[in-house]
Amino acid sequence: MSTDTKVQDDSPYTMKEQDKNVKKLKPTTKSYANKHFLNSHDARVIRILCEFQEPAQRLNMHRVKGTVLFFGSARAMRREDYNATLARLHGEQKAATNAADAKALEEKIAGFERVEWMCDWVDKSEELSRLITEWSVNNETLKRVMSRIPDYLEVVDNTVKDNADDTQALVVTTGGGPGIMEAANKGAASVPGAKTMGMGISLPFEKGLNPYVSDGLEFEFHYFFTRKFWMMYSARALIIAPGGFGTMDELFELMTLRQTKKIPDLPIVLFCAKFWKTVINWQALADYGTVSQKEIDGLCFADTPLEAFQFIQSYFQAMDAPAVMPPSPQASPQKGAKDPQHLAM
Repeated sequence: MSTDTKVQDDSPYTMKEQDKNVKKLKPTTKSYANKHFLNSHDARVIRILCEFQEPAQRLNMHRVKGTVLFFGSARAMRREDYNATLARLHGEQKAATNAADAKALEEKIAGFERVEWMCDWVDKSEELSRLITEWSVNNETLKRVMSRIPDYLEVVDNTVKDNADDTQALVVTTGGGPGIMEAANKGAASVPGAKTMGMGISLPFEKGLNPYVSDGLEFEFHYFFTRKFWMMYSARALIIAPGGFGTMDELFELMTLRQTKKIPDLPIVLFCAKFWKTVINWQALADYGTVSQKEIDGLCFADTPLEAFQFIQSYFQAMDAPAVMPPSPQASPQKGAKDPQHLAM
């Protein structure tokens, strides 16, 4: 029974007055509007399904077909922000009223000073994201390649010519947080008319996404596995700037999925060669036989935005070649050729 103030006049039977005027009737709540139930343990499966279905609807609405995933440390700061934060910490240390607080702040400052080197990589990440987004918005070769990639969400109908001009072939996507992620979203947002996406996770110390994420493309997930699914579903390139556990988690997850062919092949850029060749002994993995030398050689260790951009650009340009000149029936398939039909999950 509805809790409307008056029952509609099209009832199939004649009501007594108090029923017709909704007097003394017991109010009800529909199951799908029952917040207590939806937030309960029993509704966990429903919440999980929501984190699959609602993002699918929104990605479809915003016509997101492919993404460039950009991962990196949330601890990184722009130079001016770093200097201001360091000055604040020193001020708090001087104002400390007891030795224990002063010692804790001294240790915090020492830890904070260890991330100063990342300031330069914030600027480089912003520039790389800008280059990729400008190319994604304007390059017809990239749009042609992306138009041949199947998408089970049917996000963009590339057979409709009216869609061609306003389709952004690749959308820079981050975890939506501060640091390197904010820089990447900012670089993409600086391109007129471009979209950029943030797929955040509920954390007690982060209460929203960075301000450069496009309206409607700001996601917050409760479950890491649903977030990872949507990050990886449409990923067509991966850029990994310096970062910690979270960054490495995303990197190795995607590399494993690519290795096992659970996702399409995609170019991977490790941004800041010194960092990535120091914290991980990539060659040792091949020397010990736990991965192939080909997998290591296929990684791009880049130190400049242009170097990273050109690596990704050349990957998609190579994908376009087979479509222009299909191999003859007598010819053997070209070794390493990328078939667009294998570029979807």
